[in-house]
Amino acid sequence: MFERRLKFILLLPILCGLAIVWRLHDLQIVRARDYTEKLDAALLAPKRFLPPLRGQIRDRFGRTLVSDEPAHDITIHYGALSMDDAFLMRIADLLRRQDPSIAFLQGEELQREVRRRIADMWLALEEITGIPLPELRRRRDAICRSVEGLRRHIWQRRQAQGFDEPLARLRLREEDEYHPIIHDADPQVRTCVELSLGRLPLVRIEPSVRRVWSPDADALCHVLGRLGQVSPEAIERDPRGDDWLASYRPGDLVGTSGVERLGEEMLRGKRGYEEKYLDGRRRGGQPPIDGLDVQLTIDLDLQREISHLLMDAVLTTPACTGASCVAIDIQSREILALVSVPTFDPADFRANYAALRDDSKFVPLRFRAVYEEYQPGSILKPVAILAGLANNTINHATRVFCDGSFMPGSKRWHCWTHWRGMAGHGELTAEEALQHSCNIYFYSLGQKVGASRLTEFYRQFLLGPDYRTAPPRGTGLIEERDGIIPDTEWIARRARREFGPADGRNYAIGQGEVQITPLQAASLFATIAAGQYREPTLIANDHRDRPELCIPGVEPADWTLVRRGLYRCVNEEGGTAYKYVFMPELTICGKTGSAQCVSRVIKRRYKFRTPDGEFASAVAPTVEAAREELGLPHDLRPIRKDIVEIWPPHDPEKNEPPTHAWFAGYAPHDRPKIALAVIIEYGGGGGATAGPAARAIFETLMHSPRGYLPGADAMTLSSTEP
Repeated sequence: MFERRLKFILLLPILCGLAIVWRLHDLQIVRARDYTEKLDAALLAPKRFLPPLRGQIRDRFGRTLVSDEPAHDITIHYGALSMDDAFLMRIADLLRRQDPSIAFLQGEELQREVRRRIADMWLALEEITGIPLPELRRRRDAICRSVEGLRRHIWQRRQAQGFDEPLARLRLREEDEYHPIIHDADPQVRTCVELSLGRLPLVRIEPSVRRVWSPDADALCHVLGRLGQVSPEAIERDPRGDDWLASYRPGDLVGTSGVERLGEEMLRGKRGYEEKYLDGRRRGGQPPIDGLDVQLTIDLDLQREISHLLMDAVLTTPACTGASCVAIDIQSREILALVSVPTFDPADFRANYAALRDDSKFVPLRFRAVYEEYQPGSILKPVAILAGLANNTINHATRVFCDGSFMPGSKRWHCWTHWRGMAGHGELTAEEALQHSCNIYFYSLGQKVGASRLTEFYRQFLLGPDYRTAPPRGTGLIEERDGIIPDTEWIARRARREFGPADGRNYAIGQGEVQITPLQAASLFATIAAGQYREPTLIANDHRDRPELCIPGVEPADWTLVRRGLYRCVNEEGGTAYKYVFMPELTICGKTGSAQCVSRVIKRRYKFRTPDGEFASAVAPTVEAAREELGLPHDLRPIRKDIVEIWPPHDPEKNEPPTHAWFAGYAPHDRPKIALAVIIEYGGGGGATAGPAARAIFETLMHSPRGYLPGADAMTLSSTEP
């Protein structure tokens, strides 16, 4: 018995020793790596993200228009943005250990002290940066909305996959990161922040990049577009959302308009990161991957010269509010110039935004070339001729007599000669009707073809023959519109009526509800010059499938007839463009147009019901300006809007609607190279106003060192068309 007890007593320390040895083996050998990683993690500083450079945007010859350069952002930890209670408690404990003056505080008193210090932080940032506190709060709230929207999106995806967890328990990595509250802080602000970091808890200065525009890029301000803070919706739809380095993060800047948005997937890069120990030693990381460059088809020099020419036309035409021009290479359908004036300086956009927004007369922010839809007027008459020929309503020998009036005794339906006290054109063929722009011929044509068949043909011409099966993609710009080409459903829905004979007459002369953009007008004349439709492109080496498509029902002889009419319009006496566009050294084909339009509203009286139930009103150019004047919330809708001022002002003596001035055409006649469309808003007669501007632009193209047009075109008119 004694020996058994002795053996047990001796065995017990041996077993304990073995247990200790096994535990040491487990800690130091088996699980050594885990503990080493935990130790490293405890000694690691938070990851520091390294921003990529956004890709450059270049013109067709490689000149840089927009690029990135290094900058610094002022960032704040998400916990201080969201004021999360659990986070505040952690910060409270940290501050208590670091600051002996608050070591005695406990519970709610300690939390109040933390909240007070964070509030002081915002006041200090306002003082240092000069950014008003409401704006800083707006930026803070936008970041918080993005993170919370992302949290809800991920939670809903997990719920759909069968995971059952409360929304509040879902934690995102964005909650442990610093977010930019001030992008591209200037050196003076950065220095002040660095000196004040002791009283700015949870604030960092992080490396970033800023977008820089070429000093010569003003003429391309609408084309290039702008950057803006990423929205929660964009974060949710992000195709790279599964890549933590490539995905959007709240506070990131993304393209919101123009080519910046169009080329977003190419331009955006992939951020890198850097990990360091608390003592400053580098542990590892990954370098950022810069975005790819986007090259445009636009020639910067040509864009600038045309912009200057159009701005001269705007300033010398009393009622004019703006202008646009589009130039297209007929063979490739590459856009050489996409001009809208007035322009603005992209570098000063934020500083001048309110003034640009409230300029309701000249509307400098509007991308007229692709966004604004205008009645085309007489520049649509060549397509009306082709519609009549394709539908066998007229033929090459069809003649119509013009005595100045389509319906004797009517106040409407006259030729333009009637309003000038001139005799009618007499008997005309289709070719002569184009030369003289005879309204009577086109009233007759439109009434015979009918509004429905006419607009169906217009859609094939403007949107592509396959528009029903392959919707038009255009340039891909978010601002681009498809114009308004009414059909029976549109008329029934918008005008609550059916097509009538008057619609066919109106549409044949490019009036009524028909509206097109300047880009569509230039594309239309490129189609006439080439005899085939093809979508235009803004991106060089565009690899999209853009086939050349035939317009159904149009024969080669029909193209010849229309081209001869456009030739005679510019190059023979009696043509409406002859006096203003004819150039001995270059054979231009084209058409003038004077399109009746409505005046632009430049001031309204906005009436609101305020949140406290009172009524307030203000006369302002925009609803945003009215809200700001009255100090109302930015999303409060007016309950009434009354027109106070229009432009051009109504002239009671003339009692005529204002007109936009058009010219659209191509050159040279024998081997078409460039198609062009010019519109001068409220410019009056197309020939007198748009014609000289178009001629100056053709001269610019002809003298360009890029060889867009031949220096001299002595070719005589031939009946053989290319």
